[in-house]
Amino acid sequence: MSKVSAISLGCPKNLVDTEIMLGTLRDKGYEFTFNPDEAAVLIINTCAFLEKAREESISIIAENIGKYEKLIVAGCLVQLHGEKLLDEFPEIDHLIGVGKIEEIYQAIVDEKQVCLGERLHQRAYSRIISTLPHTAYVKIADGCNNCCSYCLIPTLRGKYQSRDMEGIIEEVDELVNAVGSREINLIAQDITLYGMDTHGRLSLPELLKRLTTISNNLWIRLMYTHPAHVTDELIEIMAKSPNICHYLDLPVQHISDPILQAMNRKCSSGQIKGLISRLRQAMPDIALRTSLIVGFPGEGEDEFEALLDFVRETRFEHLGVFPYSKESGTPAFNFSNHVDEKVKEERHHRIMELQKKVSFKKKKEKIGKILDVIIEGYLEQGMIGRSQYEAPEIDGVIYLEGNGIKIGEIVPVEIIAATEYDLVGRVHCS
Repeated sequence: MSKVSAISLGCPKNLVDTEIMLGTLRDKGYEFTFNPDEAAVLIINTCAFLEKAREESISIIAENIGKYEKLIVAGCLVQLHGEKLLDEFPEIDHLIGVGKIEEIYQAIVDEKQVCLGERLHQRAYSRIISTLPHTAYVKIADGCNNCCSYCLIPTLRGKYQSRDMEGIIEEVDELVNAVGSREINLIAQDITLYGMDTHGRLSLPELLKRLTTISNNLWIRLMYTHPAHVTDELIEIMAKSPNICHYLDLPVQHISDPILQAMNRKCSSGQIKGLISRLRQAMPDIALRTSLIVGFPGEGEDEFEALLDFVRETRFEHLGVFPYSKESGTPAFNFSNHVDEKVKEERHHRIMELQKKVSFKKKKEKIGKILDVIIEGYLEQGMIGRSQYEAPEIDGVIYLEGNGIKIGEIVPVEIIAATEYDLVGRVHCS
């Protein structure tokens, strides 16, 4: 059977879909290779969230035309443009929409060129884990009902769909006990809305209670939450369970109430600040990550200064900021008072310069502490790892003296130095 490889673009949610497609084909006899140059079949799983992402996806498709026996294009760009992609790239053999990833083999067998849909996979599909085996992403839902005015996700992914809880638990159990994963990163467009569509209630706390019984030697990390849906029950479970990382990915996007309202964020500045206060009261050591948008239509200097003050006062451990991108098909596209591109870039720069100082101060506070660190790899001199306070791929790392510890092992580390975004430590011998 032919060798298959993949190029996965965009977010970890897309990566999970890529892993499922690869696993589905492997189970049907295809041989997987990480090297696309060795493959006869290539899957390109595209991103279409922003214009830059769409341009990258189209560029990658163009670069790979004519190189393979079969070229399969999947993901959000397919969902957005459908058969129109074939007008530009008639050489594409199969188009697979975001809800049809598990049908990829049947599409190949039936020579079905276009396979679109929004249906979420429910059971624990076979996956080829493309991350390091000790860490894995688990998608607990897809789609989005929040309908933020700047965002294309509801168009690309459809309405919010929670996965069956038993399927999630089965998948995590397999990752932990068969694959050897030590860290499970729960992902969705909004993991905190989990269960509302299927059970009529926010069910993430219930899911977490069950996941924490799978193993005592497991980190569970919560990614992609929404401040309007983080409940006191969830905070209590996070604080009490030793398996759940004291880490929360909490995109707030802005702090000015007029901007939040225009964004349709469904929460106020007071609610956001109150939530952050409750989180830090329950877990004084919690690491908070947030995402911000600068230059949203109507953001004047007063609104931006309020955002600067918020970043300065809140002291997030991790922060990403993005200039607003005007996306056709979103409500904000037609808003008035759009901000000049140069102003957006200048505001982006000011936020990041401030956060650099905040981050350095927060990192220096870790010096002298003993942290459990998962080993991620080896350097020419030393090792590299992360603690529960750093998510894979997006946050800083911990550089370690010495070597000889297996990748995926969790060891106590004394922090001895800090940089603006990373830490330096040595293995602690008690």
